Amino acid sequence: MKILLVDDSLEDREQAQRELSRRGHEVICADNGGRALELYRKSRPDVVITDIYMPGMDGFALTQAIQEVAAPQWQPVIFLSGHRDEALQVKALKIGADAFAAKPISGALLDARLVVIQRLLTLQRQSQQRADELERYYAGEERDKKIARHLIERLVNAEKLNDPAVRHWVAPTTTFSGDLVAAARTPGGTLHLLLADGTGHGLSASINVLPITAPFYAMTEKGFGIDAIARELNDKVRQFLPPDRFVAATIASVDFRENIVRVWNGGNPEPLILNPAGHAQHVFESRHVPLGILDDAEFEAHIEAQSFVDGDQFICFSDGLLEAMNGDGHGFGLERLASSLVNSTPEGRLEGVMAGVREHLGDRQAHDDISLLVVTCNSRQFPTQSSSGAGTAAAPSHQNGTWRFALRLSAIELREIDVVPLLLDLVAKFRSTREVSGQLFMVLAELFNNALDHGLLALDSRLKLGADGMSAYLAERERRLALLEEGEIEFSIEKLVATGKAWLCVACEDSGPGFDHLAVMSKLDSPDDKPFGRGLGLVRSLGSSCEFNAKGNGIRVLLDLANVAGTQ
Repeated sequence: MKILLVDDSLEDREQAQRELSRRGHEVICADNGGRALELYRKSRPDVVITDIYMPGMDGFALTQAIQEVAAPQWQPVIFLSGHRDEALQVKALKIGADAFAAKPISGALLDARLVVIQRLLTLQRQSQQRADELERYYAGEERDKKIARHLIERLVNAEKLNDPAVRHWVAPTTTFSGDLVAAARTPGGTLHLLLADGTGHGLSASINVLPITAPFYAMTEKGFGIDAIARELNDKVRQFLPPDRFVAATIASVDFRENIVRVWNGGNPEPLILNPAGHAQHVFESRHVPLGILDDAEFEAHIEAQSFVDGDQFICFSDGLLEAMNGDGHGFGLERLASSLVNSTPEGRLEGVMAGVREHLGDRQAHDDISLLVVTCNSRQFPTQSSSGAGTAAAPSHQNGTWRFALRLSAIELREIDVVPLLLDLVAKFRSTREVSGQLFMVLAELFNNALDHGLLALDSRLKLGADGMSAYLAERERRLALLEEGEIEFSIEKLVATGKAWLCVACEDSGPGFDHLAVMSKLDSPDDKPFGRGLGLVRSLGSSCEFNAKGNGIRVLLDLANVAGTQ
């Protein structure tokens, strides 16, 4: 070991140095406390052996100074003294001495004490090495977490949760949450929601939900329905995650124009529609298994639909909310949730549930991630859009910068293809149409739904009347579509230009019998609170012109484009 020997007596110092050197130790000598402290700072010896009484800085003062320099590490100090005063020894031990050795030094006795000290120093070094390794590991973990957190935030696209209709709460049990909440609008203004709960907790659970974020946003942006989105997300979970990993998910759409909530729920607790007082007006069943369990052939994409009135709220949550356990082993449960909802205002409903959960938990940490989405259902949340109303400067014509495509779909394709996103994706390839993508989506959706529901399936909109009317209507639509053997729908979309102006011409024709469009269009301006019959009015408000063929099974709508007649 490296030993700092401090003694003002030359004779005692040389005798001690010989004893220590003979036993293989490296010895550094000092004749006073000041010089010893200087040497200590430079050489950092393993052990300090010092006399007590020295001129200037004595052994007590030197030991205190050395311990301050060495802190927080342990620095062994042995005191040398010709005195055997017990009080002196107690004082030395209190200020940081580890052992006492009598003068003149007994080599064998001192050596035994040094062996013990060396053993303790070895343990200290090993402990410090482990502490350093843990510190490096922790620093690396923090760097990895920072990168992972940045990546997850980017993939989750958290800024889209700033939608004015949406409020949310996510409370992870660790740094990373296995629960995911996401929200985005379709081109037509319908709000899509995703609340996903990955298997497990922490980073691994957070990774479980990542494969479903990008397709959720991409398909919503293209206008796909939540049934198609659910099927795609199921495929992504099966494609990317191990067989023992799955994702419980609630996928919902809130149509603020039609006042309808549609839900696909797989493995999460049952979502609710609340009235302004906080009472459940409708409970959506948990019909499906979580994403990633069934293959595509077995997967069931059936959705449940329910109408709402302005002022209602839609809420969905993960099982972590209900299972949050207090010190008595009781979960938060549906009863406490219902109490929190009823005892809070619509504006403070999210905070009311949060406060209820925190009061229930006390100072305990929930054992599972908690997530909650609250959506205010109000028709004012629908982004109203209207046409420019500008008259045509000249008749539209086919000239440079124009294009046209048509798509005819038979019964087989109508059963299998989500038509509106397909058309929207084709039109989006042309730069000049991007400013009207929202209007175009709504026009395409209305024209297609009218052609399919009424032209080919002969559905009666009066089925939508009543508390469960929308669910009954959609169930009958699904049944008739599955049985459809004949019938066609043809879309054509073209860009027309005239001097300084451009239009998008959207035409839709079905092979059905048609209807008395003059009678229907004449009633559009009459006030009506029925949950149907508003689609054609919306189409008329969005287009600069809206014309039916004589039979009523074909319609042509012109949408104004910006003054970009020279662009594609």
